[in-house]
Amino acid sequence: MLVLVAAVFIGLGLRQAWSDSPTFDEPVYVASGLAAVLHHDVTLNDEHPPLPKVLAVLPVLFVHPVLPDDGGWNRNNERTYSARFVEAQVRSGKLRSVTMASRIIPLLEAVAVAFVLYALGRDLFGRAAGTLAGLLWLLSPFVLGLGHLLSLDIAFSLATVCWSWALFRWTRRRTFGAVVLVGVASGVAALTDVTGLILAALAGGVILVVGWKRAPGHGVRQAATAVVVTWAVVWIVYAALDLHVLADPTGVLPWPYIHGLDYLRVNDTIPGPGYLLGVAWTGGRWWYWPGSLLVKTVVTTLVVFVLGPLGLLAVDRATRWRAALVLGLPAVCLCGFTVLTPRDIGLRYLLPVIALWLVVASSVVVPLRQHIVGSIAVIVAVVVAGMTTVLSAPYSMSWASFPFRPGSLAVTNSDVDWGQGLYRLQHWAPGKQPWVAYFGPRGLGVGDVPGAKSLVGADTRGLVGWVAVSATDLTSEHRTQLAWLRGYCSVGELGGSILLYRFASPPTMTAGPSRPVGRCPTSDEGRSARLG
Repeated sequence: MLVLVAAVFIGLGLRQAWSDSPTFDEPVYVASGLAAVLHHDVTLNDEHPPLPKVLAVLPVLFVHPVLPDDGGWNRNNERTYSARFVEAQVRSGKLRSVTMASRIIPLLEAVAVAFVLYALGRDLFGRAAGTLAGLLWLLSPFVLGLGHLLSLDIAFSLATVCWSWALFRWTRRRTFGAVVLVGVASGVAALTDVTGLILAALAGGVILVVGWKRAPGHGVRQAATAVVVTWAVVWIVYAALDLHVLADPTGVLPWPYIHGLDYLRVNDTIPGPGYLLGVAWTGGRWWYWPGSLLVKTVVTTLVVFVLGPLGLLAVDRATRWRAALVLGLPAVCLCGFTVLTPRDIGLRYLLPVIALWLVVASSVVVPLRQHIVGSIAVIVAVVVAGMTTVLSAPYSMSWASFPFRPGSLAVTNSDVDWGQGLYRLQHWAPGKQPWVAYFGPRGLGVGDVPGAKSLVGADTRGLVGWVAVSATDLTSEHRTQLAWLRGYCSVGELGGSILLYRFASPPTMTAGPSRPVGRCPTSDEGRSARLG
């Protein structure tokens, strides 16, 4: 079942990987990955670590991307160089093929998560539970929407579930080989995302505490082994990419990694613009995360999320203990870290937690396997999730659960519009001379849309004709400048991420509500009118 569903997932993902334009962060990741592989430069991108970017660009090498000339490797800036990289691909006509190639490995990583979830669920609660966890992961428009992009969140989800599986194996057989595997998994997690350091610390702590109860000396030795292996894995990968890191006198972590931690400490603690269900704010709100989960999750899967953990009551005490240790503990720590971050720009940050919780929720099959009604309920949840995921294509990125549709009015940024609509905008624009506000990566913008004029910052007192606005610009990124537009109804949309307006006469610049008023009544004959 998993193999069949994975094949469908890959097919849907490949289609969207080709049709969606580069999203906000992808050009930075591709450019920095190529710099690391071809120029042994791991400093281009300040957001460390580099492993998922390096892996993602390996297929890109086969389409021969155009690399802008640069005589100062190790002194580049991601903001300027990624823009130059994109412009070079546009001029050579390779932007789509380069982008498509960079999404192949992330798509395979998304599928791999499902099979690791199966292994975790099978070993904890049985094959049926593992199958349910893997299927609900793949049968999710949210996962499909992110899975066909070069998203570090998918890569870290894979690293996280592999870490959990390695730690689970250690709890069953506390051998030297098992602890080395935990160390390798911790090192890979740390090389995938800086929050992987949390997992590395948890691994050392769990091994020390659990091993101490058995034999204090043995516990200390195994914990030390896990830490040393983690440290070695990080250094080996960095040294393989750039030997210059070996000149670092600290020896704790490679200096680009430490610099990346400092960069994230400064930049990711700056409050960002948030928006959810008509409420706009700046900073962090704890309720944003459960609210976004409500909007971006299939309703039957949400029921499994909430009720599924009750299945833990039907398993033995040892299994509950292991599940709490390898699933609950990392999920709580990663969730707490994410919720405290003042940048509510996408549920994708909780993707590893969602993956872990799917395994916890899959325990529901333990008490239900002997009851026909319960078994039918589980099957219905899977079927509904599958139908919803298939129907979400080719716009899985902008999908929202009923009754929160359209998603462009309910959520913002990477939950609906991460810049993936440029190709559709370019196809729609010829002959319309539209005013455009486009939220996308550096190097792509209004100038890449035929006949377009920039809407943000322009004198719009005489504005008439077509307007196309990215949902993210309208509700968060440029919500102050475009406040007037939220009071007018839209006449259409492109891929669920770009709203279309048409004005027969200049609009009023009075600020509208925080939530866009939605689609125009059919009686308006395709003209935007002020409704809010």
